[in-house]
Amino acid sequence: MIIVPVIVLSSCSKDDEVNADYMGTWSADVTVSESGNSIQCKDKFTFTQSGFSDLLQFRDPSTGKYIDYLKLNGTMSVSGNAMNMKVTEIGVSSVDVKGYPTGSIIMYKEGSSVFTSLFSQSELPQAFKSVYEVSGSKMTLKTDNNNDGDYTDAGETTVYTKE
Repeated sequence: MIIVPVIVLSSCSKDDEVNADYMGTWSADVTVSESGNSIQCKDKFTFTQSGFSDLLQFRDPSTGKYIDYLKLNGTMSVSGNAMNMKVTEIGVSSVDVKGYPTGSIIMYKEGSSVFTSLFSQSELPQAFKSVYEVSGSKMTLKTDNNNDGDYTDAGETTVYTKE
């Protein structure tokens, strides 16, 4: 008789836990072209049940190390394989006297003038929808960055590896 209540209680607590396949940290090596130059970058997404963080790191060609450059934090809701995301904080690395990023990122919350200014300069949407698919240790993330109804433009489909 005592065993039955213990089994029922332990199974109820496990039902409350959410362990979706998208949760965790995922990274992808990407190349960004700017003014004819190619820059090696790492894009690191961390997903929780209701939020995300996206960190873009530049590879320093002289050291081979990655330097934090841009970070977005936000909220999200997931329905099926669709993620509705909204950025609530943005940050960009400070730069040294030569104009290189230092890796020190100051975050700015939604509603601040710096947040608004950084978003207008970045040309990124503050709210966006992504579609994901997880297969083993790989996640394919598709985001219609220019709202043209497809994922065929450069940078709209990225394959990430779970860390």
